Amino acid sequence: MLQILVIDDDTFMCNLLETYLSNYGYHVETAYNGQGAQSLLKKKKYDIVVCDFRLPDSDGLEMLDFIKTKNPQTNVIIITAYADIRMAVKLMKLGAYDYVTKPLQQEELLQLVKQIDKSSESGKSLPKSTKPQKEFISGDSQIMKEVLRLCDIVAPTNMSVLIQGETGSGKEYIARFIHQNSNRNTKPFVAVDCGAIPKDLANSELFGHLKGAFTGAIGDKKGVFEQANGGTIFLDEIGNLPYDLQIKLLRAIQERVVNRLGSTKPVNIDVRIIAATNEELESDITTNKFREDLYHRLNEFKIKLPSLRERKEDILIYANHFISEANNDLNKQVIGFDPEVILTLQSYPWHGNLRELRNVIKRSVLLAATENISLDCLPPEIKDYNDTEQNSIVSNAIEEQMEHSDELPDLKDAALKFEREVIINTLEEVNFNKSEAARKLNIDRKTLYNKMKVLEIDYKALKRI
Repeated sequence: MLQILVIDDDTFMCNLLETYLSNYGYHVETAYNGQGAQSLLKKKKYDIVVCDFRLPDSDGLEMLDFIKTKNPQTNVIIITAYADIRMAVKLMKLGAYDYVTKPLQQEELLQLVKQIDKSSESGKSLPKSTKPQKEFISGDSQIMKEVLRLCDIVAPTNMSVLIQGETGSGKEYIARFIHQNSNRNTKPFVAVDCGAIPKDLANSELFGHLKGAFTGAIGDKKGVFEQANGGTIFLDEIGNLPYDLQIKLLRAIQERVVNRLGSTKPVNIDVRIIAATNEELESDITTNKFREDLYHRLNEFKIKLPSLRERKEDILIYANHFISEANNDLNKQVIGFDPEVILTLQSYPWHGNLRELRNVIKRSVLLAATENISLDCLPPEIKDYNDTEQNSIVSNAIEEQMEHSDELPDLKDAALKFEREVIINTLEEVNFNKSEAARKLNIDRKTLYNKMKVLEIDYKALKRI
């Protein structure tokens, strides 16, 4: 039975979640502030901690650090308001399992708990390095095609690659893509979040240790470099690696050897390094936070991954793919979006990038009462978002319709027309292979058929033209 701790200063919410999760067979305890939670965490190990980001005497950052220091295997789910969405993304980078937004949907939290429970039953832990990898989504924008072209060029080599991009933009997907298209693709791919490793355990996590090397070292352990031997190691958020470990990492890369803690015997390694950062490491070099010699070792080939707002033409492709994911997870039958939702998704800046979009779509699928996601399903901050850029998108859609019609423009018609043209263009591009078209649009065949029916796309007539 999973042991769950709920931390929230709202006693009603604590009691509600305790009752709700207990009904599904989970053992739940509650704490109403950070101090009370820390007292419980010192006495007992929990499989899951559900923690409100804002507590009267603490916050999510402090609690996450405390929890991970006490037990790195504890899965932390953060409850946050959408005003704190960027902080929630940062917390995931620092090791939180996921986040849920207010107003809290109990079913959404339950789905996360079930995911963790399922992984625990199969004997798998859930640190970032071993969480199941979602299907790769390339998008169809020119800027992403250029990224994949560079990946195809560098993949067959042994060059170190540095991927630079915002949090949630898909850096690990790109790293896996490079590995899968390399000569090392039959060997391990090991991902490590350098910002999520507790400082006192970082040396052991990277390079391993011998039994008795430090208090709590009850057996020999291979570090991630040995685990990835022959394959690829992905060092995410490399800028967060402590300075003293940067020196050891440089030696490991240069000499292709590592030393376990407590051992003087070097272990030979053969790994390819792919590193990622959401920062400009050059500025950290000038402030002596990052070693310049290590930077040049990692930066043999740099790939800049664009943010989602830089590839707006891909948003609908990603969103449709996330609907399919959410349908499978939540046992729903959502097909698509109301027209105004499409315009809203394309105009929103998505500071959390693909991760934020996936979470919003999953939440919206859960709330959808019909086959389409409506505006009411979106979080208020996204639904009500409006700026000059959004107005420009709306205006362009209307102007395009006006060019081909003498009638008064209709916003819904403009959005539907846009989606219809995307599907038709994709069908033509793949020579009317519907399976291939569904793959490129990142939706399943059933969804494609439904959309073609709703949008009155005559497949046979198109093929004859």
